[in-house]
Amino acid sequence: MKRFIRIMGVGLVSAFIATGFSAVNASRKSSPLGTHISLKATDNTRDLGGIQAKNGQHIRKYRLIRSDALNKLSAHDKWKLQKQLRVKVILDFRSKGEIHNAPDATLHGTRNNRLSVMANPNFGVHTTAQYIHELAGKQPNNMELFYQKMVTQPHSIKAYRTMFRYLLKQRSGGILYHCTYGKDRTGIATMLILSSLGIPKTTIMKNYLASNRYLKSVTNREYRQMRRHTHNRKVLANLKRSRSAKAAYLNAAYSAIYQQFGSIKHYLRSQIHLSANDIQKLRHLYLNK
Repeated sequence: MKRFIRIMGVGLVSAFIATGFSAVNASRKSSPLGTHISLKATDNTRDLGGIQAKNGQHIRKYRLIRSDALNKLSAHDKWKLQKQLRVKVILDFRSKGEIHNAPDATLHGTRNNRLSVMANPNFGVHTTAQYIHELAGKQPNNMELFYQKMVTQPHSIKAYRTMFRYLLKQRSGGILYHCTYGKDRTGIATMLILSSLGIPKTTIMKNYLASNRYLKSVTNREYRQMRRHTHNRKVLANLKRSRSAKAAYLNAAYSAIYQQFGSIKHYLRSQIHLSANDIQKLRHLYLNK
């Protein structure tokens, strides 16, 4: 009798584990956020695997990874990116100055490519005093204007166009792309990638807004630090705006594309130079069958 109970117990545990894994996998496939990747040195690293396209297909696991900066990776972080996630290519959207001040940690066997999205080589580089002065001069709609620039300025378009060249060449392994916080420049990159793969706009927006969740602690910490230097309400309000992911920001980018190029489809064709064959190839490479 005891042996029977033990066998039944093992069977129930096995069934529970199997059911749990099935539930996780089912949930993962339909998640608009992809899967958060826990690394000691980053906050906003996410696998886009599992996100569902309009045709019912899903993005392949560990093929497309968005992230914040990789300059403080621990030994275990490196192992995880190299061995578990099989990252083969890194695309760094930061400025020359940002990279100089905080270069990505070296991952052996991984190619690191610099694709600065902003034309200013010192974009994002400043002392605290300089940043306070900069924030004090910004208008409330500064982030909307910033997002519009990222999809209309020739330098930014060229960076994203080059990004797609790497995506089209990578037949296996993962591509990790990032900026400093993994929110703005990386957010636009993700919008374009997901659009090319036929992901619904509502899903793209949910994926974008998820940065607020993962960056909450670092955002709160930076706000407290800034309050030690100034109580200027405009500075603090603009700091909050710059550290947030808001639907209005991404919608501003969409609006600029619609106004100047008619549609995302035409933008990808005319500005990013993706042909119909390129779109088909991207979906073959990054979506499951």
